[in-house]
Amino acid sequence: MKLLFGVLVLANVGLFMWGLWYHQSLVNIDPVKPQPTVAPDKMKLLSEPGARLVLRSPTTATAPNASGESTANANCFQLGSFPTLEKARTAAGKLDMWGLGYARVAEFETLGPSYRVYLPPYPSPDAAERKRRELTKLGFTDHAVIQQEEGMENAISLGIFSVEQNAITRAKQLARQSIDASIQPIPNVHPVYWLTLTAPAVDGQIGSIPMERFAEEDWGAPNVSLRPGQCGVSRAAQ
Repeated sequence: MKLLFGVLVLANVGLFMWGLWYHQSLVNIDPVKPQPTVAPDKMKLLSEPGARLVLRSPTTATAPNASGESTANANCFQLGSFPTLEKARTAAGKLDMWGLGYARVAEFETLGPSYRVYLPPYPSPDAAERKRRELTKLGFTDHAVIQQEEGMENAISLGIFSVEQNAITRAKQLARQSIDASIQPIPNVHPVYWLTLTAPAVDGQIGSIPMERFAEEDWGAPNVSLRPGQCGVSRAAQ
């Protein structure tokens, strides 16, 4: 009996030593990696208003110009803005007299919505013109047929107002004459013009003209000034 007990003890000791020295785990568990720190206040959903996707082009080296200075680092300016093309052309004439090259560019500014009072599209231009004659007889003279606007061809515009209440007042005036007009918000967008100077500023001058001269000159429009910009490619004004 004692012999059997001794054999069992030795067998258990052997199994224990085999498990300790030779047994290997069948599952490899990677250590837990620390998660990067997330700043919630800097997170933004792509669908959130104001989030904009920008297509970025690969970064390329800027070729140096003849003076060894890169064009991107050149101190170039734009003159403006001018509210009408005519004023931009007048200013361009002064730059011509000064011997400065320039390129004219147009930008669009949004001043907030305007409100258009209108009658829905008519079947034909003739039908729209007949309605206009009726409006004139009723004392409404500020109207025009809308053309070249998708979905609004042959509609009649009865005025565009920058203040919504003024548009509502006009619609009520029409309603008193049994004219059912609608009000439509439209973007109040208009072009402004800039003259991009081709020569960079060097030692406080653009070409041979001191930069102070631009501030002193009467450009025929309010708040005309120089703003930094990329160097332009000279072309004749049209």
